[in-house]
Amino acid sequence: MPQKSALLLGATGLTGGHLLNLLLESEDYHTVYVYSRKPLGIQNAKLKEVIIDFDTYVGTVEADNVFCCLGTTIKVAKTKEAFKKVDLEYPIKFAQLQFAAGSKRFLVISAMGAAEDSFIFYSRVKAEMEKLLSNIGYPKLLIFRPALITGERKEHRAGEKIAAGINEVLNYVLVGPLKKYQSVSAKAIASCIISYANNPQVFGKVVISSDRIKDFE
Repeated sequence: MPQKSALLLGATGLTGGHLLNLLLESEDYHTVYVYSRKPLGIQNAKLKEVIIDFDTYVGTVEADNVFCCLGTTIKVAKTKEAFKKVDLEYPIKFAQLQFAAGSKRFLVISAMGAAEDSFIFYSRVKAEMEKLLSNIGYPKLLIFRPALITGERKEHRAGEKIAAGINEVLNYVLVGPLKKYQSVSAKAIASCIISYANNPQVFGKVVISSDRIKDFE
């Protein structure tokens, strides 16, 4: 198969960092574009960094596949409006721009509990993002819904660290139909994403649940 080009959003995050490494290592990609607010400090012939202001940038790149790992928490973002900008507005904005530029496949990290009628604000925002992405027109839209994501983050998230410790114990009893509630590592999510991205038999909208992601650990 001919090599492809990729655009990665959210390369400085936990999962995005793992995915960037896999993309740079993969023989399936000749160019990996990254949108970032500041240089990553990585030297690689494949890597093409584009330093942007996410609010004002309206450019595009030639990318067959677009990978979106953008995400934050309300605690980090400080307000619901700031949270929605990162988890909803940016993904939709760049999905629309790249679709108009000819990108054929969009892969995005959502959340296991995404639901329009959820009483949790976070889950409602993720559901709205999924719905808006579905209306753009991508022939291949892959939505990954992990449960609690584990791994060493650059920023300290005390709540997630405590929850991860609890889930590590619960993972032993969450089996069978309950497997989807197990915590899942960022590295496994990245491996799952690139596996689906490189699968030529994937078409249309596909939702990948957390238990399927867990199989990549």
